[in-house]
Amino acid sequence: MRPSAAPAVNRLGWPDYDGRPALRWGAGLIAGVPAVAAVWDFAVHGGSFGEADAAGFAEAAAAAVASRRPLVSFLRSGGTRLQEGVAGLVGLPRAALALAALDAAGVGHVAVADQPTTGGVWVTIGSRCDLRCAVAGATVGFAGPRVVAATTGTPPPAGSHTAASAFAAGLVDAAPAPDSVADWLRRALRALTPPGPIEPVARARPPMPPGPPAPGRPPVRTARTDLPVGFDKVAARSGWEQVMAARTAQRADGATVLRALLPDGVDLVGPDPLVGARLGALLDAGAGAGAGAGAGAGAGAGAGARAGAGAGAAPHGGGGMRAVVVAVGARRGSAPGPAGYRLLARAARLAGKLGVGLVTLVDTPGAAGGAHAETAGIAAAIGDAMAAVLACPSPTVSVVLGEGGSGGALAAAVTDMVIMTPESYFTALSPEGAATTLRIPVEQAADRAGLRPTDLYRLGFADCLLPATTADQVAQAAAGLLAEVSWQDPAQRRERRQQRWSTELRDSL
Repeated sequence: MRPSAAPAVNRLGWPDYDGRPALRWGAGLIAGVPAVAAVWDFAVHGGSFGEADAAGFAEAAAAAVASRRPLVSFLRSGGTRLQEGVAGLVGLPRAALALAALDAAGVGHVAVADQPTTGGVWVTIGSRCDLRCAVAGATVGFAGPRVVAATTGTPPPAGSHTAASAFAAGLVDAAPAPDSVADWLRRALRALTPPGPIEPVARARPPMPPGPPAPGRPPVRTARTDLPVGFDKVAARSGWEQVMAARTAQRADGATVLRALLPDGVDLVGPDPLVGARLGALLDAGAGAGAGAGAGAGAGAGAGARAGAGAGAAPHGGGGMRAVVVAVGARRGSAPGPAGYRLLARAARLAGKLGVGLVTLVDTPGAAGGAHAETAGIAAAIGDAMAAVLACPSPTVSVVLGEGGSGGALAAAVTDMVIMTPESYFTALSPEGAATTLRIPVEQAADRAGLRPTDLYRLGFADCLLPATTADQVAQAAAGLLAEVSWQDPAQRRERRQQRWSTELRDSL
């Protein structure tokens, strides 16, 4: 480890001020993973952040970019170096620009907030990194408790400004005990670090879907009349029966499938428990995937993947591929709020930054619609999340596990490939909401909605009907299908996604 830079100039003439930097940085192994570390020394001016520290942090970030190693920030700081006045404060945008370069390069950033982490260091570095934890017992927050008391006249309530409260509010992704930080770091760094080269299995790449339409011709969605084995029962149901099957049948929920897809991943946490997210290496889809996808139907022209042998013989096998997986919602019957959609947007942007796949698991009758959600900005949050998923440059796959209602579900489903299971549906508005709006019985609203997987497959909304209901079956198939999508040329894949979501569905069932 080396000091961050030469001492700062004592512009304000503070007695005996030496301007020593509190930050040191260096490169090496952290939890067995090559990384660049930036470490704050609280013994030096309370770990406060000044000119020299900003210069050192910029050097550390640049070294991470040059070496393609993740940056790990070990934070212990009271905030900005007050002895330097505004000269110390302007170190914060310097750090922000260094982190923007890190983002642009697709290099990961992890922060560990220790006792204490407050002020500008938390604002600029700790709160904005890709993965963040706060050590249990640490003071964490924008303003320290003493500053809050001095500036407001009232001390913060007991339990505020702590690692535990930050975790409960979704401001950090974990609040491990001191002896568990190393394990969290191991999982976080492995999730952020690309694996070694993975040899594709010995078979030809799947044929590419048809190219873009001729100039002047609108893109056309492929008509589907075939149905995979196992979906004849679905085709025989009424719309209302399909809705009830999604709500009552025995099947895996989003949280369970998320864990099955990324068994050793690291969580991204927000304050809404109805949306879960995780980053890590996908399970090996090369073993046992046939049970989940062997009877699947061929994907449509916009997907370039197969749910039959494709999931079992994916080019990368799924195993070793990194991905971000988001469950919207994590529990059955979930109606996520604005914070849940902000987590979805964060996850989509992280997948794009790192160049890893994005898998969304959809199971919600619709987003929260009460007064609290409305005033908290539910509409804007859904819109921002939808835009982030549409813009994600990585391969993207959505799996509709159960309920899919309205824009709250669609925000997570605007992907390269849409997969539906036998106990799922997708509709413009929940049957109850549609019945109220149209003033008809709820059963009639569902029956007329064209919401069954078989309907949506024929209309061209769904690319694949997946005859799988257990978490392991769905996870194996989803990992393999994401690997299949990853074979596609990135520019062509993004162009097809744009065409897909700017094109009408088929005219009729």
